[in-house]
Amino acid sequence: MLSQLIDFLEQKENGLSLAEISRAMHAQPSAVMQMIELLVQKGRLIEIGPDGKCCTTCGVQADCNLLAARGKRYMVANHQE
Repeated sequence: MLSQLIDFLEQKENGLSLAEISRAMHAQPSAVMQMIELLVQKGRLIEIGPDGKCCTTCGVQADCNLLAARGKRYMVANHQE
């Protein structure tokens, strides 16, 4: 299922939110989140904000109004510009 998630996200240039991924994979968000967290830890996926910038390098995630309103998006690490 992890490889399916990576293959799916490789087709999405701007990444997808947890809700979008869960719907597309017909899976519970909690299960998808566990897979995403594992893949982020392994460096296969990156977290980006709704504006397309990488959340892990920003430094103000806790105070980000845009992130709070729209949530993180996830994309395959090699698609980062």
